[in-house]
Amino acid sequence: MHEVFNVGETILLDGEPLSLVTRAGIEHSYRYDQVRDPLDGQTKYRCLYEKGGADVPFVLVSDPDTDDGRVILFDQKPEMPPLGQ
Repeated sequence: MHEVFNVGETILLDGEPLSLVTRAGIEHSYRYDQVRDPLDGQTKYRCLYEKGGADVPFVLVSDPDTDDGRVILFDQKPEMPPLGQ
């Protein structure tokens, strides 16, 4: 399990900056990793996206224009990328 820290405007994944992406920005390869939900302490899954040429992975967040902009966590590992949910 990776360590995730929210330090102001930056989220760190194992001490490295983590970029954010909304569903509208998903056009790249993806993977899921396990993290602990800071609200309920349960282990959940989040979606990370790799983009060619980018030095850091992107983590899927809700659209800040229509929602709260938080990282989207899944109770179970999805079979498909979370497009159109």
